[in-house]
Amino acid sequence: MSSIDNTAAQAIEGSPVNMSDKNVQGKTYSRRVVLHTTATAAELASGGKQLEIPDAEKIFSPDFSDKEVKELLGDVDTSKGIITKVEVLSIYNNAPAPVVMGMKLFQRPGSNRNASCDDLKITNESGWLYNCSKNELGEQATHSKNNYTNLIAMQPFERNRVPEGMTVYKPNNVVNNRYISEYGSYDWKKLWSNIVQFPGENFYYVDKNHVILKVIENNWELLGLDLRAEIPREGKYVKVATQVADRVIKELYDNIISKIPFTSFKNLKAVFSSDAINVDTESKKEYQLMTELRVSFVYPAIGASEESTQ
Repeated sequence: MSSIDNTAAQAIEGSPVNMSDKNVQGKTYSRRVVLHTTATAAELASGGKQLEIPDAEKIFSPDFSDKEVKELLGDVDTSKGIITKVEVLSIYNNAPAPVVMGMKLFQRPGSNRNASCDDLKITNESGWLYNCSKNELGEQATHSKNNYTNLIAMQPFERNRVPEGMTVYKPNNVVNNRYISEYGSYDWKKLWSNIVQFPGENFYYVDKNHVILKVIENNWELLGLDLRAEIPREGKYVKVATQVADRVIKELYDNIISKIPFTSFKNLKAVFSSDAINVDTESKKEYQLMTELRVSFVYPAIGASEESTQ
């Protein structure tokens, strides 16, 4: 929506933001997570061994016993966040072949559907990890599969510790923090709440405090609708042309809300896979796989401020 006020609904491609900028990140939190599993060669080769993170939502929740944290985050939806960095702290792989670890990082707002980095048009400052795999169409190089984003390539028999951390994911064109603060709590369903539709009519009654009215007011010349002289019906509703409301809601959702790379913590998962392992020999032998990560993130609707780590 580059044609409509960029303070409210500018296309993401037109407003790249570097998440390494402290002024953009706002208050950043971090958690260290150990992912450990055993997997057979057959499991690693056939789509990978998936791993859920027990109590992930609890792990990534704030410490509300801290008064300052409770005051800051008491009204924030802390069940989801935006991951700003993933670092590898240690690796263990006793398989005789390379193993790729990926994670399900993104989810569409207001939906159980997962999203990929391609869907959200995210770029990775550390570079995406491409893995060559074979399928019915031949050999193909991809950096994600089934919405799992490749993060780490573990070498055969690798055992390594990186105390300072090795960054494998750091987005540098995520939607502006101001947009997250203003629109981060919305999804498609919520955008339509407090809008009264009349079958067969070419107008809606929109709650006078609805978010789309600000967009319309800032773009009244472009949209051909000046609401400044409108007197709210029953002191609550503003009459808005159907085609105007439909356009603003669609463009606001398509260009901003659907592009916010939210991670639903309870749905955070990992997968270990290998396209190079030999399934014919010892296909039932179990291999030990482990990686320790430091995951940095922000909660939605937090204004930019100093960076701190919990």
